[in-house]
Amino acid sequence: MTIDKGKERIYILGGTGRIGSVIIPELIKVGVQITVYARSPEKVSKADNVTVIQGDYNDLTPFENSIAGHTRLFLLVADCEDLDKIKIKFGTKAYAAGVKQIVELSARRLPWRSYNVVHVHQQAEDALYAIKDRGYHVTLRPTNFMTNMTDYNTIKNNNEIVDSADPDEQQEWISPSDIGHVAARILVEPIEKHKDVAYELIGDVKTPAQRAAIISKVTGRNISYKQLSVQEMYDFFINAGETNSMAYYMSTYQFVSPISRGLPLLLGRPQESVEVWATNNKELF
Repeated sequence: MTIDKGKERIYILGGTGRIGSVIIPELIKVGVQITVYARSPEKVSKADNVTVIQGDYNDLTPFENSIAGHTRLFLLVADCEDLDKIKIKFGTKAYAAGVKQIVELSARRLPWRSYNVVHVHQQAEDALYAIKDRGYHVTLRPTNFMTNMTDYNTIKNNNEIVDSADPDEQQEWISPSDIGHVAARILVEPIEKHKDVAYELIGDVKTPAQRAAIISKVTGRNISYKQLSVQEMYDFFINAGETNSMAYYMSTYQFVSPISRGLPLLLGRPQESVEVWATNNKELF
């Protein structure tokens, strides 16, 4: 890690969630100056090198008044209405203020407009990349988060995993902890190292049947796999309060690519498999 702690300042958007809560402790350990933009300042990790700016997505004035002097921005916007427009506003203002590198959390690339929950990230990414005379733009494109496995309650209550996929259909997964560690490493490495690259982040590929076997091993219980129809799976998510766009995505997604071979290079260690992640989070099940 070669960051010049005296010259660099890193601004973090999305610092209190699963990914930001990994990034900030890593940056605190490095000793670089960090500014965190948060709706709830009390949730931000405390340290001498952390400054907290209270703000939200509705009024970006606090961000505009505090971004000057920062060299890098981690850009994560939580799922919300107009996510793409909000990300574009943050990124545009950051570049205009002189930020030299944005590390953007986007989403796995899929066929254009196939899923709205992914398309809004693609729209934002493309718009920021198209800005003229900007700083560097590094994009992280993770697949399905391991923490977004939707069957915690069915495992706890019924000892079963549910999904609409065939039992032997491969599915992509990534540990949010790995995403956070990749981002943290990029933010403290030389800006010129990563330039304008986009990294696809797929940490493991497992079938539902394999996941059931893994969670059986981790919990010491017999966990089975129950395949639902697409309609039943869609209704499952709608009844849980998800939007149509999210329910459609989660009940029908079936794209699969190999594990990202470069992940150990980005992490400086092997990536977390589904088994390692489940072992570290077995209290969820």
